[in-house]
Amino acid sequence: MKAVRKIITTIQKIVHRIAQWPSKTIHLIYSIDMIKRKANNDRLSSIKAHSHNLPALENEETLLAHALKDHGFCTTNSNLFEFFGAERFQAASRDIYELMERNYLETGRNIDITRLLSAKPALIDQFETVFRAGLDIKLLRIVEHYLQLPVAYGGVDIFFTVADGLERGARTWHKDSEDNPMVKVAVYLNDVGDDDGPLEILHLHQTSSDFEKLRGFKQQKLVNLQNEGKVKFEITSFTGPVGTVILCDTFKFYHRGKPATGKNRRALFFNYYANRPLTPYFCPNPPFSLDKMKDLVSNLSTIQQDAALWRENLTRVDKMVTKRKPYLNL
Repeated sequence: MKAVRKIITTIQKIVHRIAQWPSKTIHLIYSIDMIKRKANNDRLSSIKAHSHNLPALENEETLLAHALKDHGFCTTNSNLFEFFGAERFQAASRDIYELMERNYLETGRNIDITRLLSAKPALIDQFETVFRAGLDIKLLRIVEHYLQLPVAYGGVDIFFTVADGLERGARTWHKDSEDNPMVKVAVYLNDVGDDDGPLEILHLHQTSSDFEKLRGFKQQKLVNLQNEGKVKFEITSFTGPVGTVILCDTFKFYHRGKPATGKNRRALFFNYYANRPLTPYFCPNPPFSLDKMKDLVSNLSTIQQDAALWRENLTRVDKMVTKRKPYLNL
């Protein structure tokens, strides 16, 4: 059985790499100095043109926007945001995570949201509620002031982190690459202490020339580099009670979910880029068909609809290499 599972995993990796060829090929083209320089100049021009159209902020929003601009991260509480504080959102999140945890207790395996919804289609309404919460208008305003451009909403990642102490995937140190800058918003759905898998970011004070090439490296690698005098660093660990909200530029900082050893962690991660991102082909696939997405946001404001439907404004080339098929069969 282990041999069969290993073969299946290998095949999945090969298929995944083949599927990445179009986006990686266009990325190589976009990385040519002349093309990259034009894209950056266009971005600067767009920021300048949009500077007089940034939305007005309320008092609490202003404090968070300034903290995010000054430090690249800030924290607050979910009660500030209408969508996150709503009972419907909290109930939907609870239903999803209770099924995830129940599946883990019954099978010993963690299940991602895609497989969970395939097995339990009755949860689709709850997932739509959680997804839509990422379009909270206050949140979009804060993020827009940081990005200095209208916001593209990249969707939500639903992480049920098992307290097994394993260091893999998002629990290794890495940077996100969808856009520069970008903002990821974490929402804790249970109390998260130092042993419960908090989000952590790395503050680098000294690095070797090849450090920035590292991807997905483990904590021991970081410690070894420190011992060799090749890096100096500090770590900010975002512990907090249920309802803690963390806004962070995950392109700017190496970050990870610290491997949990205490209790299982329930956390949502919402993704935001400039509308349009510099590398849209690296952004997660839309979780709904276009018609479904339009229906889901039909009663929201124009700003919220534009944030959800940003892919419709991509260039023809970007649309060709950016996967259009939803990862959920809804």
